[in-house]
Amino acid sequence: MTRTVPFTQASIGRAVKAARKAGLRVTGISATGTVFVQELDAQIAPQDNPGQDSRPSKWSDIQT
Repeated sequence: MTRTVPFTQASIGRAVKAARKAGLRVTGISATGTVFVQELDAQIAPQDNPGQDSRPSKWSDIQT
């Protein structure tokens, strides 16, 4: 038996589009479908966020 995924690609796309429309920058998406955002004028230095991976995100090419 398989479980239903609690989110879809379309729902993630809508969340990303809504965040951008609200003036936020999408910084990541977790495996659970959580969309991480940051205000555009806020800057986070890499040493301030040790859990963040420095490799390019596979989600960086999402076009909405």
